[in-house]
Amino acid sequence: MAIPKKSENKHQPLVHTGDAARDLLARWGFDPNNVAILPDRHPQYRECARHGRYPISMVDERDAIRYMSPVCPVCAAEQASRRLMESAAIPKRYVDCGFDNYVVDVPGQQTALNVCRDYADYFEEHARKGSCLVICGNPGTGKNHLASAIAHVVLAKGHSVLQVTAYDIIARIRQTWQRGIGNSTELEVIRGFAEVGLLIIDEVGKTFGSDGERVHLFEVIDHRYRDLKPTLILSNESIGGVEKYLGPAAFDRLCQNGGLLLFDWQSHRRGREYKSDTAACLRGEL
Repeated sequence: MAIPKKSENKHQPLVHTGDAARDLLARWGFDPNNVAILPDRHPQYRECARHGRYPISMVDERDAIRYMSPVCPVCAAEQASRRLMESAAIPKRYVDCGFDNYVVDVPGQQTALNVCRDYADYFEEHARKGSCLVICGNPGTGKNHLASAIAHVVLAKGHSVLQVTAYDIIARIRQTWQRGIGNSTELEVIRGFAEVGLLIIDEVGKTFGSDGERVHLFEVIDHRYRDLKPTLILSNESIGGVEKYLGPAAFDRLCQNGGLLLFDWQSHRRGREYKSDTAACLRGEL
């Protein structure tokens, strides 16, 4: 009777953990055969041409070496901030608007500036309470300027911001009703608006104000209210007009732990006195 031969091992050679670690270290730029990887040679650093030295390793409380991604953390933060800015959808006209270049001519503007700066500077505290801010009043009085200034500060703190109009929200939700356009459901779109760190809804009161529109906006505001997510409302309506447009339920949610700002001064767009002199017009003095 023939003795069967041992079957040949058809499996690939095992990769030991140490080999994988050395490969990883090599990919990150470390020499695995160098004594520099020993614990007493850490922490180690690399040099960023723009921001100077940054650590790429450390030794924890158990004397174990912990390697960090060999990327300058300041550069990484700047890239993340740029991505947040791109997704914030701040209108181009207001991209350069900040607190420092907001012009104060009347006491009401100083109050508005102080409230908005406080909201931005202490955003984490306001966000923990789900505090919202309703800014309403005359057109051209700087509502978008201060809203964009808030957005810049909140973005710099690492939070996500999205600025949209009320019409944008309504149209995006209703787009899900059409077959073949996108794959999102109505609830998924509402949750998308609800999840952003700070949602700025502009032009509240500019659509038809139908019951259907009111329901759409309520769903977004209510989702954010339940998740303690702050919402910023911008409108050319009066405070009463905003409440009438959104409905008492949505407006009540915005007011809880929140603030109301009424911009009742003159529009800066019309505040300049124009000359009627034709020659002055031709010289470009108007």
